[in-house]
Amino acid sequence: MSFGSASVQSWNATVLAMLKLLAPALILLIAAPASAATTVGNFVTRANALRANPLTALTSPDFTVLRDEARAASAQLKAERDARRAAGKPPIACVPDGQSIGITDMLDGLAALPPAQQRLPLKDGYAAVLAKRFPCH
Repeated sequence: MSFGSASVQSWNATVLAMLKLLAPALILLIAAPASAATTVGNFVTRANALRANPLTALTSPDFTVLRDEARAASAQLKAERDARRAAGKPPIACVPDGQSIGITDMLDGLAALPPAQQRLPLKDGYAAVLAKRFPCH
């Protein structure tokens, strides 16, 4: 079976037209995860699914994603803390030296946030939980 140059050109034109139509959607799909902050509610829902199946949680692809999102939120919160300190602003929470909050307590604290705070970015949810757990007096 041989293809003439006209059919190859037609095929190329069809593929090019499809790419032009799909390009904006592909760009949105690729860019959305990088720019969209994970909300507290979304994070809690996905984490609870893993907590419900502890035997498979560590091998779930979502485990790595959630771990990375949690690390990113923590890093953002630390950067915000340092910026507040440098600007002479009071801290959001006063965590005593050597203390931290465990993952179970953090997840429970995030889940207990009111519905309005469930829509916040994860970093802000972390801040709310820490402020409640370690208030500044």
